[in-house]
Amino acid sequence: MTTTLSNQNPPHGARPPTPKRGIRARIAAWVHGPTLARDITVVLAIKFVLLMALKYAFFNHPQAEHMSMSPAAVAQALLAVPASPSSQGAQHAQQ
Repeated sequence: MTTTLSNQNPPHGARPPTPKRGIRARIAAWVHGPTLARDITVVLAIKFVLLMALKYAFFNHPQAEHMSMSPAAVAQALLAVPASPSSQGAQHAQQ
């Protein structure tokens, strides 16, 4: 029995020639083919549009334009820890 070895792979470093496609052919293949990359791109685009719509609808303008606070007052209100009444716990324990 004789075994013949044939080299099916190209030599190291050599690539098989690939046909060059135009940008229209690539876009058409991307649109028509059910690929994961296309699905992820479409979902991300939809999410981006929805987030921008929410931003413009609810966060673009203040509710009451005549009211304004300085940045220091806002920082104080956000970062301040509310004081808890310590005597209330002692009264509860005594009863």
